[in-house]
Formats: sequence, C-alpha cells, structure tokens
Amino acid sequence: MAGKKSGMLQAKTKCDIVVEEILSMISRGEYSENEKLPPEHYFVDYFGVSRVTIRESFKKLNMLGVVTIKQGEGTFVNRIDFGTMMKPLFSAIVLDNLGISQIYDARLFVESGNARLAARNRTEEELENLDDLLRKMREVVNHKDTNRFNQLDILFHEMIGEMSRNHIMSATYKTIKDILKNYITQSNLSFSTVESSLLQHIEIVEAIREHNEEKARIVMENHVEQRKLALIKQFNEEGAPDYIKVES
Repeated sequence: MAGKKSGMLQAKTKCDIVVEEILSMISRGEYSENEKLPPEHYFVDYFGVSRVTIRESFKKLNMLGVVTIKQGEGTFVNRIDFGTMMKPLFSAIVLDNLGISQIYDARLFVESGNARLAARNRTEEELENLDDLLRKMREVVNHKDTNRFNQLDILFHEMIGEMSRNHIMSATYKTIKDILKNYITQSNLSFSTVESSLLQHIEIVEAIREHNEEKARIVMENHVEQRKLALIKQFNEEGAPDYIKVES
C-alpha cells in the first residue's frame, strides 16, 4: 500500500494529504460514526509515512471535530455532516491570512443568500425563536452588556442559516463562523456600534417575517457591509491584532 500513496505526498504536506484521505474514506462510508479507526501502524503502512505524521494527522482530525481520541482506547469517528466535511476550508482560510475585505465579502454573499432563503422558508415556530432571540438582544443592549450581545449576534446569524433550509449555505456559514467570531467580537466593542447593529437585526427579522426575500437580502447586505467598514475604520485608528490583516 505504501507505493500506492507515496506519489501523492508531494504537492502538499504529508499531514494535509493524510487528513484529506481519511476524510474521504469517512465520507465514502469506509468508516462510520462511532467506529474505531485502525491503529497508527496501519496508516503508517498504508500511506508510507512516519508514525509522527499519522499522530499529527489524528490530532488535526480531532481539532476539526471529525474524530475523538480516547486515551488508551483509540480514535473514534464522530457524527459527520456536510459542514464537517468543509472544515478543511477553515484551515486554508487561516493559513492564507486573508484580510477583512475578502472574508467579509464572502460573508456578504453567504449571509444575504441565507437571509433571502430564510424569508422564503421560515416557519412560524422559527420566527418565534428569532423574536425571542431578538428580545434577549434588546435586553443586553439595555444593560450595555456588549460581550453577551456578541454571543447572541453569532447565534442570530447561525439561526438564519438554519432557517434557509439550504445545507450548503448553512454549512458554508458554519465553516467561517469561527473566523467571523473574532471579527464580530471586535466590531461590536463600541456600544454605539452595538445599538446600530441591533436596529439592523430588527430590520432583518421584519423582512423575514414578511416573507420579503429581496428586502431580507438587501438589509442583510447593508448590515454586513456596514460592519466591515466600521471594523476597518476601527482597526486603522486603533491598530489591529497580529492575526488580523487589514487592507488599506
């Protein structure tokens, strides 16, 4: 088996290739949920790599949520969905050190699409849940609790992704959610920004309530674009953390 795979381990790092190959095996059903993966030495022989590479690959799969490593028992496959299979895209985004504009432009198209589909497909029960979340957001704004608002903000957008009924769109949002979490937290530090953001969230909910797809798309686009501009302005004035790239 070693010769079969050795030619593949050239363009990318050995660890990356192993991770991608094991992900493919799982997605094809070769290993199912809760199943224990073969021991390290099996994959050492299969891929023709070192035990260190296999251990690093297992750790990366564990970080991606694909497997769980149980000390003394082995490595087990977790529940896999479309979002899980897109997790390697997250690593690629981080490693490429993409800037705010590129990430927020991607967010704009994904979230405006989610909002439009949510307006089309939402149920009364989902709308009630969204109203309840909006009520909590109002309460934390009244108490000037920006940290809690940040948490609810992320949940708000994830909920709309679920309401879209489009697994690809929802999974795409979840894939970049961890990156967005850093930016959303930074962009909502100002209380005036939080107040403005709340008003925009109210507009989004009203458009979804009315089944107005075009309005939902437009208000979501405006919301994301304003957050991007506010964040770039803030970082240009105050400086950005080392892990964030700000375009001029």
